[in-house]
Amino acid sequence: MRIHRLLSLAVAAVVLASSAGTASATATEAAGVAAQADRPGVYVLAGDDAYPEGIARDPRTPYFYVGSVTDGRIYRGDVRSPQTSVWLPGNAADGRTTAGGMKVDAAGRLIVAGGATGFVWVYDTRTGALLHRFATATPNSMLNDVAVAGNGDVYVTDSFQPTIYRIGAAELRGGSGATAPLRPFLDLRGTDIVYTEGFNLNGITVTPDQRYLVVADYNDGVLHRVDLRRRTVRPIDLGGALVRGDGLLLRGHTLYAVSNADGDGNTVNVIRLDVRSGRGRLLARVTDPRLHGPSTAAFDGRDLLVVNFQYGATSPVLPYTVVRLTPDRGRLG
Repeated sequence: MRIHRLLSLAVAAVVLASSAGTASATATEAAGVAAQADRPGVYVLAGDDAYPEGIARDPRTPYFYVGSVTDGRIYRGDVRSPQTSVWLPGNAADGRTTAGGMKVDAAGRLIVAGGATGFVWVYDTRTGALLHRFATATPNSMLNDVAVAGNGDVYVTDSFQPTIYRIGAAELRGGSGATAPLRPFLDLRGTDIVYTEGFNLNGITVTPDQRYLVVADYNDGVLHRVDLRRRTVRPIDLGGALVRGDGLLLRGHTLYAVSNADGDGNTVNVIRLDVRSGRGRLLARVTDPRLHGPSTAAFDGRDLLVVNFQYGATSPVLPYTVVRLTPDRGRLG
C-alpha cells in the first residue's frame, strides 16, 4: 500500500470522525513509494561513517546537499541519479569538522550549521568557495538547524544554549571567507521554552506569511511559534499530541516534522496548522520500511527527501541513504 494512499485515508478519518483520534499511516506492504517518473526512490551516500544529518535542495538546479556529522564532509546528489558524491571533503581548513542543518538560499548559497564548532559556514554552490563564516561568542553551543526567510534573513537554532540567532540578508552579500559574529536574535530565557539537559531546540522553519518561526523542542515534544516582530514565544496547541521534531518543513499550512523518537522511531509527523500557526492537528505519523532513524528532510517538488541519520546506532543500516516519500497531492501539499 503506497504512502500517498495511506495519507489520504488518514486525512479522511480525521475529517469524517474527529472523535476517532489521530490517524496513523504505515507502509508495510511495499518496499518503495511512488516517485516522480525520472527520480529514484533512494539515494546512496558513500562511507560507512557518514552519519548524514542535514539536507538542502537547490530548486534552481537538479542538486541536493547532505552533510555528515562525523567530519563535516558535504555530499552532492543529482535528484535524477541514485548515487551521490563528496562535494566538499571533511575536516576542512575553515573548521568544518561536522555539518548539521543546512539550506540553500535564493542566491544559491549553501548555509551550514556547525554544531559544537560554533560556526555557520556559507558556500557558493557553483564553485564550492567559502563566502562567509559566522562564529557565536556563546560557549558550549550546539548550532543545529537553519531556516531562510523570504527577505533572505537566516535563523539558526542552538540545542544547548537558549538562543535563536539571526544572520541578516545584508551580511550574506559578497563574501571572501572572512569570519563575522553570529548575533543572537532572541534570548529564550524567561519564555515558554525551558532548556534542560539534552537536545532542546532543534528544527526550525518560517511560516508562509513570514510572520513567525515554528521551532521544535525535541526534549519536551512541543512545537513553538516565535513572533518575528514582537519576539514573543508561545506553544502551538496540538490538542495534547507530542511531537519530538527534528527537521521541520512547512508547505502552506501543512507541517512535516521528521522524528527518530515519535511512533516507531522512523516517523514523519504530518500536522495541519491554523492560519495563525497557533493551533494544529496531528493528522498522521507516517513511516516506511526504508526509514532508519531519520533526522530531517527537504522538498523536491511535491516529494520529501528524508535523511536516514541513525543517530547513536552502533550497527547502522548500510549504506546510508536519503529516501524519497510522496505525500498525497492536493490533500497534504
